[in-house]
Amino acid sequence: MPNSIPNDIYQYSLHSAYTAGLQTGGPPVAFLTNHGTYGYGFFADGTTMLQVDRTAYTFSSTGKAAKAAQDAQLPFVMVCVFQPERRLGVDGMFGNMTVLRDMFKNGEGQKVNVPIPFAVRGAFSKVKTKEGEWKNVQGTIFGFAVPKWASGVSGGWDGEQANGLRCAFLSGDKGTGGTVEDFECVTGSFLEFAKMGRFHLGMPFGAEAAEFEKMDLA
Repeated sequence: MPNSIPNDIYQYSLHSAYTAGLQTGGPPVAFLTNHGTYGYGFFADGTTMLQVDRTAYTFSSTGKAAKAAQDAQLPFVMVCVFQPERRLGVDGMFGNMTVLRDMFKNGEGQKVNVPIPFAVRGAFSKVKTKEGEWKNVQGTIFGFAVPKWASGVSGGWDGEQANGLRCAFLSGDKGTGGTVEDFECVTGSFLEFAKMGRFHLGMPFGAEAAEFEKMDLA
């Protein structure tokens, strides 16, 4: 693979293959830092992986965060060397999931025709995740805004709350978090994001390649 440059996205497998049942194999956690400092993905057991500052975390069904085992495999994952190009304070520019998505979709020339890595950092009055809900908490949300045309490639557009945002939360004490469904941040929080450079897609290999070739993903 070519050397990683800031905001290039490295992805393993297709989201459509993962949701169709190809949920084994993939690169181990130890491999992630070869190509990224921040990332989002899924382990073989279906739990979410969030990489923050080169460290990968996993979340229990109740939202307890723990460092992921280095040999744990990721049948679907997206990572990048995250280097923000823009930073915005909350100040009415964004403040929750819906406003954030609308900003990417409609605002300031940053339309989501390519994936956009982003982070929301600071204080939150509420963070609702698949695993639980927390109020008045500090932490980081990281993820990718995915254009609708790429739904089968990178996901983000399936389910009742489809909005193109794939992201997870890690509390400031690194003790809790999970897959973000909604959030509300307060003054002092800020959004960082960048436009993707190149997109690198690795397909399933080994035993998983044979299963992948049998799938109808059209």
